[in-house]
Amino acid sequence: MAAPVYESSSHSRRGAHGGTPLQLVDREACEIEMSWRMTVATMALPYSRLATEYDATIGAPFFRETRDRFERLVQKYGLSFRSAADIGCGTGLFARYLQRSRKIPVFAVDLSESMLRMASKNCRETDVKLLRQDMRYLTLPEPVDLITANFDTVNHLVKAGDLRQALRQIFANLNAGGHFIFDVVTNCLPIGRSRHYRRRFDGPRRRVTQAVRLDPIRRLLSIVVSISSPETLNPIVERHHERVYSPAEVGGALQEAGFIIRGVHDAVTLTAARACVPRIVVVAQKVTR
Repeated sequence: MAAPVYESSSHSRRGAHGGTPLQLVDREACEIEMSWRMTVATMALPYSRLATEYDATIGAPFFRETRDRFERLVQKYGLSFRSAADIGCGTGLFARYLQRSRKIPVFAVDLSESMLRMASKNCRETDVKLLRQDMRYLTLPEPVDLITANFDTVNHLVKAGDLRQALRQIFANLNAGGHFIFDVVTNCLPIGRSRHYRRRFDGPRRRVTQAVRLDPIRRLLSIVVSISSPETLNPIVERHHERVYSPAEVGGALQEAGFIIRGVHDAVTLTAARACVPRIVVVAQKVTR
C-alpha cells in the first residue's frame, strides 16, 4: 500500500543540482546548444517529468552520498533522535532510510506533487507520513527531534527573506535540543569565467542533462534539465531556479532564528569548512535558554 499524502495550502521545495563532477563548457557553445534544444523540446513544469526518472539518474547516487555523510555526522556529534522530518524530500529515499534504520516516525515534506507520488511508492509499508507544505510556513503535526534538508533544498529559497523565514519555522518545529542538518550550495561554485557548466546523468533508458548558468550579481542559478530517451523524438525540458548563499549569510540567518551552529563542513571531505567551498553541510541545534 502506498503512503498517503497529506496536503495543506502551502508547499515545500526541492533541489535539482548535484551529482557527477562539474564539466565546464564554453559560454557561447552552451547558449547555442540550449537555444537549439528549446526550439525542439517539449517544455514541462519543474519535476513533472523528471520525477519518474529521478531515482535512476540523479536521486539514487546522491542518496547514497547523503546517507553516508549523515551517518558520519551522527557519529561525530553523538546525535540521537526519536522522530524526524525530511524537508524537500523528493522521491522519499532519505525519509524512508531514516524510518527504516531507526524505526521512528518520519515526516517527508515536499512541493512537487509528482515527486510526492514517487515518494508514496518508495515509502509504502513504512511509518513515513508525506506532507505537501512550504518550508517557509512549515507546520508539522508535532515537533520532532531532527529535521534534514538535502540536495539543495535550502537553495530553492530564492527570494529576499525566504531563508530567514524558513529557518524560523524549522526552529519552531523542532523539540528543544533538536538538530537541523542540511546542505547548501555556496557562492564559491568553481564554474570559471564562463559562469556555465553542464552535467549528465545516465539511467537504464533515460539521459538527464543539466545546463547551469550563474548570475553572479543576483547570485541566482538557472538550471535547464533535459530528459531524453529512445521513446521520445524530442527531449523534455524543465527549468529550475536556485539561489547560492555565502556561509556568512547562512550562519547569520541561523543565529537570528535562535540556532547554535555546532559545525560547518565541506560536503565532500566533511572536514571543517575553514574556507569557502562549493557545498557545505551544516549541523545546527535548537538550544533553549
